Amino acid sequence: MAFGSPPAFMGYVGFVRFGPSDTDLVRATSADIRLSQEIIKPDLIDSRFDRTTYQLGPKIVEGSAEFPAIFDSGGTGSSNDVAEKLYRLACQRDASGKIGSTEIAVKYTSQSASFRFPGCIVNNWRFAVAQSDVINIGIDVIGIDRVSTDLTEPGDDEFKTTRIVTWNDAVFSIDEADGTTSVVSSEYIRNFDIEIANDAERFYTLNGKLSPQDIAPRKRDVTGSLTIMGRHPSLSSIAEDNENRCTEDRTMVFGYNISAPSCGTGFKVRLKDLVFEIEEMSLTNDLFETTVNYTSFPGGRLLLAEDPLISGVNSVGTPVGIIS
Repeated sequence: MAFGSPPAFMGYVGFVRFGPSDTDLVRATSADIRLSQEIIKPDLIDSRFDRTTYQLGPKIVEGSAEFPAIFDSGGTGSSNDVAEKLYRLACQRDASGKIGSTEIAVKYTSQSASFRFPGCIVNNWRFAVAQSDVINIGIDVIGIDRVSTDLTEPGDDEFKTTRIVTWNDAVFSIDEADGTTSVVSSEYIRNFDIEIANDAERFYTLNGKLSPQDIAPRKRDVTGSLTIMGRHPSLSSIAEDNENRCTEDRTMVFGYNISAPSCGTGFKVRLKDLVFEIEEMSLTNDLFETTVNYTSFPGGRLLLAEDPLISGVNSVGTPVGIIS
């Protein structure tokens, strides 16, 4: 049967949504959530110089999505809300340490290329801002299965013209434990990034399927780096004197502010118990900068309300050294 000439489809006709009933739209710069399967060709002794057997590998659902933070425009697709919801999906654990899951819907074209990916978890959540650039957010997901389906096009109320959040909207501060004494303010920072990694693993059983029975996260890591214009002597001293302290209680606030009530709500997180590494320095003909890597030890509790990564969301005021 002839199918005719192959049509050319542009990627912008697709979309990515997540949550119950596809309530949350991600205006993505890229998305590659997919189903894959390895076909293994083992080396067997069988008197032939061609391969005569093949083996099916597990079905793997994984991928990533990248998108800029977008101010709330009154529609259901505002990335203000999306940024926080994806952050919470990456952090929230139940009393047994399990992480919450969501369903992700991806439409590539109108030609039978729409799928749902049930049981997805956010394995990694990233937030990055660089001077003169937009605030970028990214996720890596792991899922259970892929189901072909028809997806409803997003409505016009989800596509109001909206401003992307840029570096001037970002907030950043490293404070003492009391949250009122600044160690490093945002005026020193040229680039900042953070990643929350859950180190999740797929677990297979003899369930008659090539897909995993469950996905479970391990201990999470909260790490990142900041690029400083010049060198910050106080922060450098803190890192050099790590051996002189037995505990750490400094906090970090990151996120973005709003400039007008019509922009909706901002997004801010306070991290606790930060350990800084000694700065990385190099001398070139360009601007002198130093890079400081850090790790947060939030000590997540099994009770959701006590998890600092959750209780610290949007519960902070304007950080020290930030001009609203």
